Amino acid sequence: MNRLITYRTALSAIAMLGFASCDKAAPEKLGPGKDLVLTAAEQQKAGNDNRFAFELFRTATTNLKANENALLSPLSVGVALAMTNNGAVGETRRAIEQTLKFDGFDTETINAYYQKLLTDLPALDPRTTLDIANSIWYRQGFHVLPDFLNINGTFYNANVSALDFADPAARDVINNWVSNKTRKKIPTIIDNGIPADMVMYLINAVYFKGTWEQRFKKADTKRGVFSLPDGSTLQTDFMQVRHKFNLAATDEAEAIELPYGNRKYSMVVLMPRGGTTPAQLAEKLVGPEAWASVVGAFRTAEVQLALPKFKFSYENKLNDELSGMGMGIAFSPQADFSGIGGGRNLVISEVKHKSFIEVNEEGTEAAAVTSVGVELTSVGPSVYTLNVKRPFLFAIREMNTGLILFLGQVNNPSIEETKAI
Repeated sequence: MNRLITYRTALSAIAMLGFASCDKAAPEKLGPGKDLVLTAAEQQKAGNDNRFAFELFRTATTNLKANENALLSPLSVGVALAMTNNGAVGETRRAIEQTLKFDGFDTETINAYYQKLLTDLPALDPRTTLDIANSIWYRQGFHVLPDFLNINGTFYNANVSALDFADPAARDVINNWVSNKTRKKIPTIIDNGIPADMVMYLINAVYFKGTWEQRFKKADTKRGVFSLPDGSTLQTDFMQVRHKFNLAATDEAEAIELPYGNRKYSMVVLMPRGGTTPAQLAEKLVGPEAWASVVGAFRTAEVQLALPKFKFSYENKLNDELSGMGMGIAFSPQADFSGIGGGRNLVISEVKHKSFIEVNEEGTEAAAVTSVGVELTSVGPSVYTLNVKRPFLFAIREMNTGLILFLGQVNNPSIEETKAI
């Protein structure tokens, strides 16, 4: 498990999303200010996406150290693997679909669902920026089935390009696309040369920037004490505000929702209570109804909030996590991606994920990139006081449907950079 984690001050973010239609034709675009409305089946799929989000996060953070933070975009991972799944066949396809909680939905429905998300989510709130982009890069001379490219072009609006992977400039072309789509927050996805056996990269990029509906005044930001997992403490900057927010409290956690812009997106901060750790809380949220029960318990209350500022980046090669969740065959010589190139000699070599987030008085800026590399087989009170002063989880979500865009954990808001392998 390759993880590169860069931190500056801490907090967390989660995000919700929406669902898609089953028509092959491009869905009608929503106008600004409209809600993302899902059918019953689409809402079920969005719920499955959130279950995948927490299961992937729990698995990816199993060995998270006390001085590390984490951030995933389950939306980005899901879109990149959904594109790849269009070339999977037989047991390989079944394994991917079960892992991503696609089972129970046919391929056309899944593709139409993501087409709807890619079309409608960026249009929900003119005060919040959400850009989602896809691309497919394949080795010049490698035969790709037209149907595979057409499906991903139609439903995912994927930019398709053939490159000479042997030319060092090919890496720069792909990295420049990634940097451009994430507003330079993630400058690279290929850090070294392109491996000789690599024939394709399927890449998703997500960029989010939202201003708080209720902004924090910079003059009110004060130094405060944050408790670390080992019991020690540190001084860090806490943003302060008194306002009416959605609030929920259970035996395990306190949760608060901070809307962005025109209340289409929000950050939900979950601070464990008592002896519960962020890992234990994430474990509980894997259950099919757990996240919905937290969101359903929100009630409006006057809150005096102290929230730490934070900024960090994260990197993880998700092969082990996804294999452990059930799609190990996709990384093995038994993989069948004959829907990509017609032969059975292709395998996923890596699912690399990079993310970035900054939370300050103005709002939140976040970005994520997921690259799927395919290679040839070589074989409370009236005024409720909440101080987020201990390790916590966070999520950025779409508020109407609850779909999670980003999910993270902050253990130490002062760490600048950590690399764990």
